[in-house]
Amino acid sequence: MTVERIGRLWTTLEGVHPAFGSEAFRQLVRYVAAGLGVTLFSVLVYSAAATLLHVRPLLANSLSWICGVGVGYAVHSRWSFAADKDKGEGVMVVRFLMASGFALALNSFWVWVATGLLHLPPLAPVPAMMFVTPLASFLLNRYWVFEAA
Repeated sequence: MTVERIGRLWTTLEGVHPAFGSEAFRQLVRYVAAGLGVTLFSVLVYSAAATLLHVRPLLANSLSWICGVGVGYAVHSRWSFAADKDKGEGVMVVRFLMASGFALALNSFWVWVATGLLHLPPLAPVPAMMFVTPLASFLLNRYWVFEAA
């Protein structure tokens, strides 16, 4: 898709509803695109560790978080939210780590419920890990970590 086509798509969307032309909507689209890649990467790390290496699911989840957090900060701070580094990158890094820790806790909750309480297979929590947690993370990143940059 060319830059010109993307511009026409934005113009068309703005005609449908003004919210589609907002910076928040653009950030959401960028976050979804980048986040999908980061989330898929993390889920692949979790899945490989849990199923191929037979690592316990909660440990596999922690490993996937460690692998994804650095990539996630780089992508989201530079592209998804195009954060203003002059406002203090150190603060953003700390907040991002805290928001990512929340995402880890939320994913650990899904893993614990699915594999621990319900005794489901290791891949059972993946849908919640791919859809519910990223939505909560977007809201934290937009309104707290990068302060609606």
